[in-house]
Amino acid sequence: MNDKTLAILAGGQSSRMNHRNKALMTYQDKTFIERLIEAGEDFEEVIIIANDPTPYQLLNVRVIPDLSQGHGPLSGIEAALHEAKTAHVLCVACDMPLVRKEVLNYLADYEEGYDVLVPVYDERLQPLCAVYHQSIKDKVHEALMNQEYKLQSFIRRLNYEVVTTMGDECFLQTDFMNVNTPTDFLTLEAI
Repeated sequence: MNDKTLAILAGGQSSRMNHRNKALMTYQDKTFIERLIEAGEDFEEVIIIANDPTPYQLLNVRVIPDLSQGHGPLSGIEAALHEAKTAHVLCVACDMPLVRKEVLNYLADYEEGYDVLVPVYDERLQPLCAVYHQSIKDKVHEALMNQEYKLQSFIRRLNYEVVTTMGDECFLQTDFMNVNTPTDFLTLEAI
């Protein structure tokens, strides 16, 4: 078991998915959120960041609302940092159902000393599967107050470290696949 929190960000509006709750979509007989909870079984705690706790009542996981609602993933990260019991929080989007347990554990076990630890795949930061340190709570709040919601821009202003591989093993495209639209879901089903 590692000493980190896994926070599943499930507070979005799902507008590109016709407002269907992506966390509750099913892939191979499990909801996306169930898959992520299972992948996080080695974490000290798993929490869900969502503004409506009702759909998650049977999951036996603490559900926390955004502190400042309607401002995208950064507001979910703020809530996760505010409520987590640990110093480091791995925030993962609920619409990434194929991220492997090995990826989450590798990020959780990575040597510390950063504000944000963020994987890079295909030359792009993956801030919705990244580890955030409690020390940035005030900076997150300040960015939200200044209406600076772009996560990648925010991360680049911090002491961030990138991870491009898991030692000798490469990340897979599916590790960071976001299922944002009905077309994305059809692609997922074809995998």
